[in-house]
Amino acid sequence: MKHRRTFSLLPDPLMVRNARIESRGKNFWIEGLVFWLIFIIASVVQSVLIFVPEFIGLMQTPTFQQIMEQARNGTLDFSNYFDQVQQMVAELPGWVMTAMLFSTVGIILVVLVYCKKFEKRKLSTLGLTRTHCVSEYLIGLGIGLLMFVLVIGLNLLTGGVRFGGVIFRLEMLPVLIVTLLGYVVQGASEEILCRGYCCISYARRMPLWVGLLMNSIFFSLLHLGNSGISPLALCNLFLFGVFMTVYMVRRGNLWGACAIHTIWNFVQGSVFGLEVSGTSAGSSVLRMESVESGSLWNGGAFGPEGGLCVTIVLAAAILSVLLFCKNRDLGQTPDPVPAEVSAAIEG
Repeated sequence: MKHRRTFSLLPDPLMVRNARIESRGKNFWIEGLVFWLIFIIASVVQSVLIFVPEFIGLMQTPTFQQIMEQARNGTLDFSNYFDQVQQMVAELPGWVMTAMLFSTVGIILVVLVYCKKFEKRKLSTLGLTRTHCVSEYLIGLGIGLLMFVLVIGLNLLTGGVRFGGVIFRLEMLPVLIVTLLGYVVQGASEEILCRGYCCISYARRMPLWVGLLMNSIFFSLLHLGNSGISPLALCNLFLFGVFMTVYMVRRGNLWGACAIHTIWNFVQGSVFGLEVSGTSAGSSVLRMESVESGSLWNGGAFGPEGGLCVTIVLAAAILSVLLFCKNRDLGQTPDPVPAEVSAAIEG
C-alpha cells in the first residue's frame, strides 16, 4: 500500500493501515458529523440504561420527599423548579453515580455495532486486539497510577493540596471494588469512542495527525457541560487526548489507554478523594484537601485536571512517549491488500 506522509515521530501503526483496507474513509466534515451522530445515539442508549436507577435514586432524596409532601398538602410551588431539580441531583445516593459509570456500556455497544455492521471493520482496527490484552492492560494500570501519583506529588510541592488523613474503613471495600469496575467500563467507553473509533476513522483517509487533533478536540468538547470547567481544564483534556492517542499508536492497541483512563479516574476520586472532571468523588481511601489559594495548581472545582500540575505531567508524558518509544503494533497482523484496492493504487 502506498505510504502516506505523517509525523516522522509518529508513523502510522498497522491498525490504521488495516482500517484503510477494510473500510473507505469519509471526507473531513462527514467524518465529524458521523462522530457526533454516533455520540448522540450512544447518549440516548446510555440515558435509557440509567433511567430506572436514576429515578429510584431521585425518589430517595430529601428534596423529592419534600416535593411529595407539598403535593399532598396542595402547597406545591413551581417557581423554583430548576433549583429543586439541581438540589435533587446533588442529593443522589452514591450508588446512582456508580450506576452511571456502568451505563456507559451503551456507548461501547453503539460504537462496536456501527463499526462492525456498517463499516465492516474488525475490532482490531479499534485497537481491541485478541492478544496482549491482559499484559497491555496491566502495564497501562501501572503507567496511569504513576502519572497520577506524580500529579499529587506536584500538588503537594506547590501547596495546591494538603493531606487530610486516612478515612478508609473495611466496610468501604465492596463499594470501592464496584466503583473500580464501573470506571473500567467508563474509561473504555471514552477511549473506544474517541481514540479507537474517531482517531482511526479520520486517519483512514487523512494523515494520522488529523485524527490525533480531531479526537482530542472532540474529547475536550464532551466535557464542556461539566461543573467547574475552565480554559485550562479544556487544554488539559486536549493534552490527555493527545497522550492517549500517542500511547495507543505506539503500543498498537487500545487496552493500555483504557487502563490508564480507568486507573486515573479511580485513583483521583476513590483513593485521593478529589473531584473527577467536576464530579464529586464519593467514598475514598484518603482525604486530600484542595487549597483555595492554589486553584491554579489543583484545578479548583473541576479537580486536578483543571490545574497546571496535570498540564506538566501530561506534557512530559507526551514527549517521553514520542521521543523514547517506538511503534510496536502489539496484537496486530497485516491485512492482505485486496486485488481491487491494489489495482486502484497502482492506477
